[in-house]
Amino acid sequence: MKFFKISVSGLLQWVLFGSLTLPSLLVKASDENFEALVAAENIAILSQSIVKNYFYMGNNLNSSASEKKLSEEVRKIDGSLALLADSSGYKNIQDDFEFVEMIWSDFKDSLLEPYSRDNGLLIIDMGEVMLEGSENLVGVLRGNGVKDGDRVSDVELQRYLIERMAKLYIVSIAGLKDFNVEKQMKLAVKNFDDGMRKIEDQSYPQDVSVKVNRLRQRWDASQDYYLNVKEGDLPKTVFFNTEIIERYLISILNYYKNR
Repeated sequence: MKFFKISVSGLLQWVLFGSLTLPSLLVKASDENFEALVAAENIAILSQSIVKNYFYMGNNLNSSASEKKLSEEVRKIDGSLALLADSSGYKNIQDDFEFVEMIWSDFKDSLLEPYSRDNGLLIIDMGEVMLEGSENLVGVLRGNGVKDGDRVSDVELQRYLIERMAKLYIVSIAGLKDFNVEKQMKLAVKNFDDGMRKIEDQSYPQDVSVKVNRLRQRWDASQDYYLNVKEGDLPKTVFFNTEIIERYLISILNYYKNR
């Protein structure tokens, strides 16, 4: 089995310049709070996709694409944490933030270790702790009045669910399937299916409507891949399928953010 090392890059930078009047200061604060919420939600999504890509790499499946994506995802979490640390509402999230930052430091160290069953189990556990920590951050931010809109939240949840399904799939292929993994997968599939109906209940311009229809077709054709995992199944197909679904979801998400 081929072992991999992951190169971890430094923090992304966010710098704001300019002379600000009082109204623009209020807009700036509002924008910062929204971006902080998005950053926390992205950490939840990345907590799943990082584990997914670690297992793909460790099992030498689609390893080149997985290695590239994993490096990108590490940089994204670094960037999300940097944004949260610099946000205007940092004092409200400081305790939860410091916990997530501490776990992330250990998580990154573990990603540098050669793949093994034991380290894989540790990576899974750390991903779940990162998920829980990011959910706490989201909860505190929303509790302080920060909103991203119901439709944005619906699509972000779908992004999280498809990555969670892909993670559970590759974990199963790697021989770690058990009753709990099967239970989590069934729940994720059900919740994604419910979320699809929420997305489809909305009205869209023609170009976005096409993406929604294609998303539905893709999901209907592929959900059995996630539900009925068998040893030696179609890991590369599932990897590609997850990427396509993610692209459709990002297109729909961008529509809501830019309205």
